Amino acid sequence: MSTKSGQHGLVLGGGFAGILAAHVLAAHMDSVTVVERDVLPSRPEPRKGVPQARHSHLFMGAGARTADALVPGLLDAWTEAGAQLLAAPSDVAFLTKYGWLPRTAHDEFVLCCSRGLLDWVMRDRVLRNERITVLTETEAVGLTGDARRVTGAELRHRTSGERTVLEADFIVAATGRSSRVDDWLAPLGVPRIPVEVVDAGTAYATRLFRPTPEMHRDTPGIVMIANVTGEATGGVLLPLENGLWTATVIGMRGSEPPTSDEEFQDFAKRLSHPAMAELISAATPQGTARGFRGLLNRRLRFEKLPRHPEGLVVLGDAACTLNPSHAHGLTVAASAVAAMRAHLRRHGAVPAVAGRAQRAVSRSAVTAWQLSVNDDLRHPDVVGPRLSPMVRAQNYYADRVMLAATRQPDVTRALLDVIALAAPVTSLMRPRVLTASFRNAGGSPTDSSADPLFQPRGA
Repeated sequence: MSTKSGQHGLVLGGGFAGILAAHVLAAHMDSVTVVERDVLPSRPEPRKGVPQARHSHLFMGAGARTADALVPGLLDAWTEAGAQLLAAPSDVAFLTKYGWLPRTAHDEFVLCCSRGLLDWVMRDRVLRNERITVLTETEAVGLTGDARRVTGAELRHRTSGERTVLEADFIVAATGRSSRVDDWLAPLGVPRIPVEVVDAGTAYATRLFRPTPEMHRDTPGIVMIANVTGEATGGVLLPLENGLWTATVIGMRGSEPPTSDEEFQDFAKRLSHPAMAELISAATPQGTARGFRGLLNRRLRFEKLPRHPEGLVVLGDAACTLNPSHAHGLTVAASAVAAMRAHLRRHGAVPAVAGRAQRAVSRSAVTAWQLSVNDDLRHPDVVGPRLSPMVRAQNYYADRVMLAATRQPDVTRALLDVIALAAPVTSLMRPRVLTASFRNAGGSPTDSSADPLFQPRGA
């Protein structure tokens, strides 16, 4: 259903979620304004408003396919610009606390490129739409309206300080992990939105490397999943465009990685397998190591409000921030926009549809929240609720599945589908997965010292 005839849409935030949302709104509105605090780069490069832009992004195929369904041709545009598609797990070596997953043939993949390239390609395609206008160097500092309906936003130009109010028929807040949407709604009379926080103190350090062409071509991606109950360290090595590698080391509270160039390599040597440290030691560093802190899980429970304010949908990290070591942020953002689009198509972009769309956005993040939080709650120094008996049981079964996945390719594929958010968690309760998981319940971990670079593919 289209509800044009002079309607104006407003998107606060010009990041990944915001640009996708603007594309969707433009199909229902005569005009859409995107408010962005930075100057958007004219080429693929990081920008200040995306603090995690310089770190490794594991964009699983399920999320990339969702984005491509929203913006047809986007996946081809990413690969034409230099992004690489790695079949998963055959081209990506996954190390769990029970050993390496077999590099078996599967139809999942990982899209590998810099965040700068990922965002730039999407902006280039979406902003060709003449209905969409971007206000750069401008930030939202509040919302207008009342508890019943949000009617616009108060904006401030970051250079001149000039303040204006921009009204709209439908507003999307995609203001990222530093969002203050809950603070902005309070003066309008909206009750305080319940907030959930789980913080295991996750921290990153990332450095780029240039391998030889042969190393770049022949080395699989490497994902070492952090064991939160042990030293709680992990790492990621992925190919980027222009023949580069991105290497990220991960630690949780008590084992945070250093950010100095000298200590980066030493920390990589502490990981549970030497492959990543050995590979980057043979490559040429490009630039300095960069750190990133404050990587917690936080979600606003809009569905618990007695009444959702009409005309406003909050999505992306502004609605649900996830520990990025679980690699779900981009997929959850794309899924949220897809959920919103489904309601706009069914009911039109009328203010009253916002509550339904917001509830759909919240539901789209439930699986990712459960996977991220259940795992982080295992950390002995986590800030959050106590592990409930239900979560303990879920974690016990997750461990059994992970152990079986190191030995049986069928279980590997089933587990990877859930990790990629391509299948619901309940799919791991299918008889073949149940049987394999409990058959291995008393088994011992596989040998994690085996080199993943020489494991056979396509088993």
